[in-house]
Amino acid sequence: MAGKVQQDELDFSSLSVQDLIEARDQYHFHLMNKANVVGTAVGLYLIRHDEYYPSDPLPHVKKTYPRTFENSEVRGYSWPCILVLVDTWIDQDKFGSGDGKTAPWDAVPKRLYLADGRCVPVCTVYAPPVGQNETAPSAPRRLPQTTYGGGLRIHVKVQQQDYFATVGCLVTDGHLTYALTARHVCGPPGTEVQVELRQGLQRVGVSSSKQITRKLFSDVYPALPMRQTYLGLDVGLIRVDDVRDWTPNIYHLPPIRPLFDVYEQSLTLRKIIDQPVVAVGAASGILEGKIQGMFYRYRSVGGYDYVSDFLIAPGNGKPQTRHGDSGAVWFLASAKPQPDGTEDKTPLVKRHLRPLAVEWGAQTFADSGKRSSFSVATSLSTVCKILDVELVVENPTGVSGTWGALGHYSIGSMAVELVKDPTLKAFLRANADALSVPLNQLNKEPKQKDLLASGFVPLADVPDIVWKKYPSPHVTKKGQDIGVTGGRDTQPSGFSSTGPEHPNHHCDADVPFKGSPTLPDACLADPGLLTAANWNDYFDTFPEKVNTLHRGILPFRVWQIFERMKDYAANNPDEFIAAAGILAHYNGDSSQPLHGSVMADGIKDQEPDIPRDSSRTDKKTNAKLPAYRGEGVHSGYETEMINWAAGKGLLFDEIVKNLGADHGLKLATNGRDAALATLTTMRDVATLLPPTTIIDAYERTFHPDSPPHSEALWGEVGAETGKVMALGVRALAMIWDAAWTAGGGNKDHGKRKLKQLRALYENPNFLRSVTVNEIEQEIANPTPL
Repeated sequence: MAGKVQQDELDFSSLSVQDLIEARDQYHFHLMNKANVVGTAVGLYLIRHDEYYPSDPLPHVKKTYPRTFENSEVRGYSWPCILVLVDTWIDQDKFGSGDGKTAPWDAVPKRLYLADGRCVPVCTVYAPPVGQNETAPSAPRRLPQTTYGGGLRIHVKVQQQDYFATVGCLVTDGHLTYALTARHVCGPPGTEVQVELRQGLQRVGVSSSKQITRKLFSDVYPALPMRQTYLGLDVGLIRVDDVRDWTPNIYHLPPIRPLFDVYEQSLTLRKIIDQPVVAVGAASGILEGKIQGMFYRYRSVGGYDYVSDFLIAPGNGKPQTRHGDSGAVWFLASAKPQPDGTEDKTPLVKRHLRPLAVEWGAQTFADSGKRSSFSVATSLSTVCKILDVELVVENPTGVSGTWGALGHYSIGSMAVELVKDPTLKAFLRANADALSVPLNQLNKEPKQKDLLASGFVPLADVPDIVWKKYPSPHVTKKGQDIGVTGGRDTQPSGFSSTGPEHPNHHCDADVPFKGSPTLPDACLADPGLLTAANWNDYFDTFPEKVNTLHRGILPFRVWQIFERMKDYAANNPDEFIAAAGILAHYNGDSSQPLHGSVMADGIKDQEPDIPRDSSRTDKKTNAKLPAYRGEGVHSGYETEMINWAAGKGLLFDEIVKNLGADHGLKLATNGRDAALATLTTMRDVATLLPPTTIIDAYERTFHPDSPPHSEALWGEVGAETGKVMALGVRALAMIWDAAWTAGGGNKDHGKRKLKQLRALYENPNFLRSVTVNEIEQEIANPTPL
């Protein structure tokens, strides 16, 4: 027919994952009703090893013997296709109507045509499924002596039956830390879980209620057209007893890195298919392989299909996945381009590894006369999204912890416009990008890794992102430097670290003192109480002993910085801008209701409205303790809710409606006045939005009929949050004005160089971080640079 496109002229290279899925979905029942079809996937066309290349000068003879995963490969010119797995290979001439022939309608088509003219190729693969071999011996591995981590064996006993799986990785919901593994091994919530170390099995925690088995494919990937299909997941979490006993890393692999984020737009075939991957299974040891297909359909029940994100083929001559490897995390181990264009020979286990998927099952095929066990795995980023958790890494680079970077930067940006002194306002405006992040870029939480990688951390979150870290170099046993240049932490604390900077960010101020209902009330009635001795007396009244690193001195930190800003105002413009920007952080902390309360993360002697998991254990018996009222509220309110509200365009409008043309406050004349102004902010914040109000609202978000946590919490306390953050903005602008005036500032020094400002905040002697026992030395005798 004139104008008809010849089959050989079709160009399939532009087909997308969405095109392939649409074609498979449209022809699904047609394909699955073929006599010998056992499964389908999407991927790249497999070429037999001995088939010609298009550029070969030799005669092109088409091969017709059975194509298998073992005897074929993906080549650079392989085109997108639908993989159709069959348990019987039937040559083309065996289809027909004669004796011994197979009905022609049972032939797998070579191409599928969509209504709009798109043509999708089909690659038929001989892969008869067989039962998994579970009797092979375990790979000999040297187990660690004390520390738990990914790749170790999990043991659970349910109904007197033993179940085994692999620790995949650690995840956190911002409050509790969990070990991730296969759900079918976890057992019911509360089931005791053991992990094998060198000395044998040891209890590590209990199964959490956070478990998933399947989700509608359309809910997980709404942009991909797949009807009546479930995405298999089978992932469960173990609530660990003591996070200090764990490493977030996987044994035998380099330190864990951030996730490879899987979503509709990131699922390009060339990035995924045929890429090398590596994992550590508790039964098999180090596993190497490559991604053979995506969205592998492995069964149909009740009119619904079940698919997995990835089908992973074992590496040639490498150990194959076995019973007990479920839960293992697979890592993308992409090759690094070589300067001379040669192949990257770096072993997979030493490459730049990105966590990709969680294995939860296996499919074994009879391939070229031998058994090959393929891993069935689900995207780890999908699991984290559904369970509302984040991957734990050794050197966290996620969101900042207090108010979130977003909260601190929004306060720092808004305060500039409330400054009264016109010269100072012009000076601050010229350096606004150094002080903070512009509001129009704060629709989502800035990532610590991105800010550090940029070469300059905007000053308003330097205390969290830089100072609350180990100084570099701080090298782990695996040789990784987890320090940050300018870090000020001195000792470990769980997965993180602590040191003298930490108490500068808070003060548990809502306990009665000297006859007043709270510490701010007492100090505002008698400013003479603002001494280190009185502060220690106050914390000595607490029922439980409070160590030095937990005795918050936030008002003294503001006092210290005010005095330095006053010294810098006239003749040290770099130092003034650096101190002004950093002060924004502490003013932000003073306007956070939970930073001034003993209820910073809930009320420990009260039960929650809805029973849920807790990370607490009895220090004497190691028995699990129940969750308490408001447990998890700190991160739930100050980071998750704030980020949600900013992303929805609600946060800044709520703050701005509570601001005027300027700060409207009386100027402090010295550091003591600035500290008292900070205590006034803390008192007013606690009056406007008491911690108990936040905790009560947070508890209500756990009710079954509640909207999602952040949305529900903002609906109850969003208006008051705007008011308290506005108090922080106004107080910051006033202190800037006051220090400038007290120090005789009278010149707009213009935009300062970021290199010089960075040198200041990386200097440990600049605005030194100290505890209550040293703070008076910093106020009376500042340390020069």
